[in-house]
Amino acid sequence: MSVYEAGDAKRGQLIYEEACAQCHQLTPGLNKKGPQLMNIYGAKSAQLADFDYSDGLKAAGWEWTAEKLDPYIEDNEKVITDSKMLADPMPDASERADVIAYLSTLRAPVPALDEEGFPINDADAAKPSVATDKDEQSKPLRDEALEIPAGAENKPAADFQ
Repeated sequence: MSVYEAGDAKRGQLIYEEACAQCHQLTPGLNKKGPQLMNIYGAKSAQLADFDYSDGLKAAGWEWTAEKLDPYIEDNEKVITDSKMLADPMPDASERADVIAYLSTLRAPVPALDEEGFPINDADAAKPSVATDKDEQSKPLRDEALEIPAGAENKPAADFQ
């Protein structure tokens, strides 16, 4: 799908960082509160296996085009009543066009997926899961509790009350 040219992508990036980045990031295979948005423009809705979409978005069967993104960004709760997106409405049409233009420029290789549709992290696959004679730093997880002695040197950095 080609880049959306009805908005200013550079301005859209600034708006995205202010209004969207706290919940959406741009790394394929990683999500925040909302799904990652790399390659979203032109993609089918609710397609990431590693994100739990609302039933309404799953049922929509949309392709994320400017025509679908514009009203969704304007006020997602009016478009999909059970939307999980907790965003303030964006009433300014030029701001929405700028965000859509920015989203349309976000292209990255899609990561390899496992048989269930989840991204495969090749770096993790290469790491040993248990210690070897040469690598005593990597240890298997224990099933029993680990006792930590009392004392100031073992106190956590911050007490969360």
